[in-house]
Amino acid sequence: MPFHEALELLEQLAYTDGALGWTVTLCSGAHWFLGFLDPTLRFELLMDDELCITGSGEAGGRVEKMDKGFWAEGEWPHASGAGFATHLTANCKWDDKTYAFVFRKAEAALFSNWTTMGMKATASHGFRVKHTWIPENRLFEIDPGRATDPDPIFQIPFELLAACTLAVNITGMTIRFDELAAAYDPVSTSNISEGAGVSIRGILEKRSRLFKLAGYHPDTIHAAETEESMRLAKEITALSISRVQQLYNRMSLYAAKEETEINRIWRNLHTAALHPVLRSRQGLIPPQATV
Repeated sequence: MPFHEALELLEQLAYTDGALGWTVTLCSGAHWFLGFLDPTLRFELLMDDELCITGSGEAGGRVEKMDKGFWAEGEWPHASGAGFATHLTANCKWDDKTYAFVFRKAEAALFSNWTTMGMKATASHGFRVKHTWIPENRLFEIDPGRATDPDPIFQIPFELLAACTLAVNITGMTIRFDELAAAYDPVSTSNISEGAGVSIRGILEKRSRLFKLAGYHPDTIHAAETEESMRLAKEITALSISRVQQLYNRMSLYAAKEETEINRIWRNLHTAALHPVLRSRQGLIPPQATV
């Protein structure tokens, strides 16, 4: 799919259910790595009808070159969708550099450690690899110049792809929360939109700017566009949290009941907003300064 259409689909999935959208987003990002793999390995993986790749961006492992391959070991704390995965990607240190590797699920041991208040349905697990040999074609580098598939999607900078795909999960959940809040208390929702609070319109305007960046041809995307996408993703997240919290604070104890959809969205949104790509170092952006 064209990148901007894929973003619209991911947003719709997050609108339907935050954990669903998040899992599809993180796993689709891992499948994007296929464009950087050894072509023979890529063909082998794509022959598996049940192929599901997920992974971790943390450099939690280390490898040593040996016997036309690598001896690898390490531990990675979180991988969304790991419960469904047939393969896992992970970053490892080798000669003071960080490289990405592909592991088969049988080569890794999953462990349950996802105890957050939200995103409980993402099938997230930690995983570890213990002194396992893997062939050298399992190493890959995420760089447009290292792409092994000619499709233009693999020329998009990873930082821009990550910022856009994660941000639309935030907007999808926020739009749904806004609708539920309006159905519960239309007067308060309208007052926030018309007053000094964060408006849903302001959030969607920033989302439109993000979509515009995603619609650029890969050849026209430069560092400035990538930095802008990362900045917008953080702003969208901060504003969404502010908007949702303003609405939440005007609701009754109903909004705190775990069995309600609106509470599940609240928990999922606050959990997703802590992802490093989305988290603002300055904390929440004052609404009056941005909208």
